[in-house]
Amino acid sequence: MSEAGQGQRLFTTDAEAFPWPTVLFALAASLFFLVLTAPDLAAFYELPAVAHRPEVRYGVVAVLALLAWLDVRRHARRRARQKTELEQLRNQVDDLWARNKELQMKAHTYSEHADKLKLFISDKLLEYIEYDEKFLHFKGIAAEVRHNGVISFDKVQTALQRGLSESGADGEPGAGYQSALEALHYLWDLLDLSTAENLTLHIGNLLCEAEEQYCQRLLDSEQARALPNEPAYPPQRAAWRAVAMVRQDPLPAPDGETDYELDDGQVRAHLQPAGELLGKENHFVLLLENLLRNAQFYAAKPGYSAPFAPIAVTLTEEDGDACLRVYNRGPHVREEDLGHLFQLGYSTRRKREHHGRGLGLYFVNEIVKGYEGRIDVHNIDSQPTRYELRLTLQNGEEIVEPVETTIEDGRPRCQAANGEPTRTLEWTTRSPVLAVTVRADGEDTGTTVEGFAKRGRQEFHDPAHPTRPRWRVRYRPKPLANRLEFEPLDVRGVEFEVRLPTARKRVDTAGAALEVGF
Repeated sequence: MSEAGQGQRLFTTDAEAFPWPTVLFALAASLFFLVLTAPDLAAFYELPAVAHRPEVRYGVVAVLALLAWLDVRRHARRRARQKTELEQLRNQVDDLWARNKELQMKAHTYSEHADKLKLFISDKLLEYIEYDEKFLHFKGIAAEVRHNGVISFDKVQTALQRGLSESGADGEPGAGYQSALEALHYLWDLLDLSTAENLTLHIGNLLCEAEEQYCQRLLDSEQARALPNEPAYPPQRAAWRAVAMVRQDPLPAPDGETDYELDDGQVRAHLQPAGELLGKENHFVLLLENLLRNAQFYAAKPGYSAPFAPIAVTLTEEDGDACLRVYNRGPHVREEDLGHLFQLGYSTRRKREHHGRGLGLYFVNEIVKGYEGRIDVHNIDSQPTRYELRLTLQNGEEIVEPVETTIEDGRPRCQAANGEPTRTLEWTTRSPVLAVTVRADGEDTGTTVEGFAKRGRQEFHDPAHPTRPRWRVRYRPKPLANRLEFEPLDVRGVEFEVRLPTARKRVDTAGAALEVGF
């Protein structure tokens, strides 16, 4: 029942509950007894004789009493109903007050949230405005340094080139001069990028000029010798330079014809000779250096140690693209960060209370876009796998053991015989082990590890996946108790994949477009 209906019912209850039948019958009974007690009136109205009988009088009194009792009962029921309705109305009023109070509290809470949101947005706007001002200030300083440093750059470059030529003429090593000259050119190219209004457009223009010079070199090698700069460079050499800059140790240079391998426990590099890339080599060096610096920071996070190199760099050529992959053994990139990872000024380090400027990955993305390439970020997870281990013993015996791995809290664990997860599985043999073949489900042939020594502890990682080994085998020979241990490895981490079209692919694509146009 509505509140208006309840109020109307309360106002009309007294009128509806008036005992009209009892009142009218009481008036009629009073007149009846008045006539009976007055002989003149009885004679005047000529009442029948039966009306004077006592039974009639008692009957009238009984009917009047019955009507009065019914009215009292009806009144009690109505009163009880009124109390119930009044209680309901009070409850409704209390509910209205409670809802009103709740709405007021919500309005107050939302008002506080709105104020906090306004303050948060204001702080962020001020932060980004301040960052933009600092970045513009940095660009202004870089432009001024570049403008005023042209003469100094030419002088230093001339001096280094003279020292390099003189050291070569005297038979003395000129590696120091060459390294200083490369560092100077790298700094100058970095200043050049920092002062560009649009990095992507700037690099794209440089690539167009380099593509024209590259075509001239293909058409006329004699004329190409007079070019001031090489229009293309081998990405293997650029990747080697970036790795050397991060390690800050001298590394043997690649020969440009064979794969370059490096594994010092911190960085594992596998660089294949790939097709030449157009543009400036220092841009590729800057790209890879920023990715490696980023990998170094996150690979050092506590809780992500690994028995293999936590940073892996691979360079291959796939479908006419120089494919660069940088893996680091660190925490995953959160979904909410993926869309902002390459934005200017956005840094997950600052978000996690670490110092970060948000420039490194921004430069990486701009260089990739200038090359008309592609960059992807992949979160790497450990996967549950079933293995078959085949142990070849010196006495000619072969032992085949199935191993099933599961994932516990993100880490791979072996399934023991009792069903409990364990970090490793061990076998003890009386005869020395000559070879171990590990084959995962879905593989036609397994990976064989052999060449075990007769003494000392030995450790072998998955040779089929050197950058992210899925397992390792430990072997400890003892007389009549040679112990072999198998352990699945945790390879969780993040991988950046960069694809840049080679010079040959760009020229072929442009030629095909011209043929279609004509």
